[in-house]
Amino acid sequence: MEIRLPPDKEAHLAELAASAGRSPDEIVEEAVALWEERQARQRHQAAKPMHAPAEAASRIRELRKGHFLPEGESIKDLISYGRA
Repeated sequence: MEIRLPPDKEAHLAELAASAGRSPDEIVEEAVALWEERQARQRHQAAKPMHAPAEAASRIRELRKGHFLPEGESIKDLISYGRA
């Protein structure tokens, strides 16, 4: 496969490869592998819930000590905020 880069990017890639003592192809292969790992981590993070609703409610109650909710809002509203 051949990838075309703008001249400045190609020069930058060549500099990176030279400073690492590797070929431009090796640098690109490693960059793609790292990108794939990052994408997989992001998918994994998005798939698991941050907190159970009970944990979230407990945390919200702790945070709001001495604070009041706006008129008409409830803890349940805050827990559900942003969920589709």
